[in-house]
Amino acid sequence: MPRHFIRYIYSGIFAISFFLCLKITIPSLAESADTLDSEIIKKYQEIILQEPSNTNAHFNLGILYYKNSLFDEAIREFRKVLDINPNDSEAYYNLGNIFNKKNLFDDAIESYKKAIAITPRDAGIFHNLGNAYASKGMIDDAISSYKKAIEINPNLAESHKNIAYLYRKKGQTSESIQSFEKAAKSNSKDIPMLLDLASTYESNGSQDRAILTYKRILSIDPNHKDTKNRLAMLYNNNGVSLALLGKSDEAISAYKEALQNKEDFKEVYNNLGAVYAGKEMVDDAIAAYKKAIEISPNFGEAYNNLGVAFTKKKNYDEAISVFKKTLSLNKNHAGAHFNLGVVYSEKGMTPEAIDEYNEALRLTPNDLPTLYNRGILYIQSGRLNDATADMKKIIGINPKVSAAYHKLGAVYQKQGQIDEAIAEYKRALEISPDLKEALTSLEEAYRLKERKAKDQGSRGIKKR
Repeated sequence: MPRHFIRYIYSGIFAISFFLCLKITIPSLAESADTLDSEIIKKYQEIILQEPSNTNAHFNLGILYYKNSLFDEAIREFRKVLDINPNDSEAYYNLGNIFNKKNLFDDAIESYKKAIAITPRDAGIFHNLGNAYASKGMIDDAISSYKKAIEINPNLAESHKNIAYLYRKKGQTSESIQSFEKAAKSNSKDIPMLLDLASTYESNGSQDRAILTYKRILSIDPNHKDTKNRLAMLYNNNGVSLALLGKSDEAISAYKEALQNKEDFKEVYNNLGAVYAGKEMVDDAIAAYKKAIEISPNFGEAYNNLGVAFTKKKNYDEAISVFKKTLSLNKNHAGAHFNLGVVYSEKGMTPEAIDEYNEALRLTPNDLPTLYNRGILYIQSGRLNDATADMKKIIGINPKVSAAYHKLGAVYQKQGQIDEAIAEYKRALEISPDLKEALTSLEEAYRLKERKAKDQGSRGIKKR
């Protein structure tokens, strides 16, 4: 009595598979691939009318009913098989599969256990029993059943894979990875599973293993878009980490690897430009930013960074143009307002620069560089009280900013308050003993004080 196994995919939470046993004894079932199931069903029904105890006819009719989603009818036929032969493990097994499909998991578990009692060395039954347990949320029982399936058939990739998913659900990442690796060894071309293994490596901090796994997928399918995107993202993240560590050359290599996998990755071009700019490779930075903008014409950050690069090259008019483009995309981009203020200041357009710093501070009121730059312009414009307010605000936010004490001293000196100026210069030098500007200013303040004292002494002498 030949037996064939048809494998079905169970679309549950864990992407679990189960198997259906199929007995074929009637030649008419295989006569033509074009024969309609309804006609075959009728033939089996006719056979059963003539032979009510024909277990094969009942069994195969149950298979056909199942195939056509007539689950209640399929259950009826398999129960008839068991009425005739109570020791038919395959009938119990298929009943379990149907109950699984109907979400009757307790009935499925009972049917699988009866099948196991008859054929205790059937890996497929243990596997599907695991499915039923998993669907009920009985994770430990599911893992135990899958492990029994693997004891019988160590190469049962589906059981290894399902164990991996269950361990991952339990937060046992190391155990999940081990099971994924065994599944990958048994089924090396299961791309969805390899993707999950790679993502699990990532979540576990094993970036190198994740990269190797993604590359393994690409060796199977060189054009697998999801894999290429994930690999590109991983290289981009590595590039960011390397850049933050000051490893510019390694970061550039990582970004280039990302672009090998995703040519239109605008964020990578932007990040690559930032590294080039940091290495004073300004032309390369400009090219990278322009590529990012070509991919995404409304990429505000790329415009802002391009403006910074133009500023480095003293191409101020071009810088102004792209900073304004940034602000046309996002009028509340504080960085663009700040950068525009810097460029206006470099061009001697003090009122315009102050306006931009005002806008930046409207958005980020406690930004120290903006307060400092505006304070400097206030000093240059003679707005000493405003400059004092900015420098004092900086000191209030961060008392360790030596430059703010220095400039506050400069304001006091301009106002003729030499002692107050000297005190601020000293505070600046206490924080930054090597601040040459503060030391020079302190020496000058002492000279002014001494000169002032001499002048006052001279005015105090009376001739007889």
